[in-house]
Amino acid sequence: MFKVLLTRPNRIEYNKNNGRRLRYLMFMGDIMGYVDFYKKISAPFVKSRPLMLILKIIYKILPIIVFISYPLILGYLVFTHDTRLFRCISVPLGVFLSLSVFRALLNAQRPYEKYGTKPLFSKETKGKSFPSRHTASAAVIGMAALYVNTILGSVFLAVSVLIALSRIIGGVHFPKDVAAGFLYAVVMGVIFFYLL
Repeated sequence: MFKVLLTRPNRIEYNKNNGRRLRYLMFMGDIMGYVDFYKKISAPFVKSRPLMLILKIIYKILPIIVFISYPLILGYLVFTHDTRLFRCISVPLGVFLSLSVFRALLNAQRPYEKYGTKPLFSKETKGKSFPSRHTASAAVIGMAALYVNTILGSVFLAVSVLIALSRIIGGVHFPKDVAAGFLYAVVMGVIFFYLL
């Protein structure tokens, strides 16, 4: 049995016995402890211009680089008459479309909607938080790149993890949103690039 002590709004204290459960709940974004969690992870970036600049580059520029690189990979496959082209188009497209439909149907609230937190970067989108489409798209492109070239794919997957972290620190997604998006993309990539 886990006992939570609420000492003031948005503040949760826990002891050794219930600590794991509360960390899990904060990860899932289901209790007000999220507000303290978000303040804690975003504070270093709010206080430091260099850190905020790095986060801004990861949040805004890395997704653009990934999404611009993807057609270049496809172009390479077309140019070399590589038979992997069809999978490298269909798998990311399938992940993108299926995830888009699922998140539109679920229409989960974003952290700033649910708890009134202020994201570090301006964001007006309502709902469609779970799973993170930015994270899933970057991860499935990483899986396609991995299918073509191991080193390139490893770099892309590492970049997709950075993109995922930036979405959490930026306050536009819960950790569960990016974890689900990443896992879905990787699992679909493994199944359709390597197992079938």
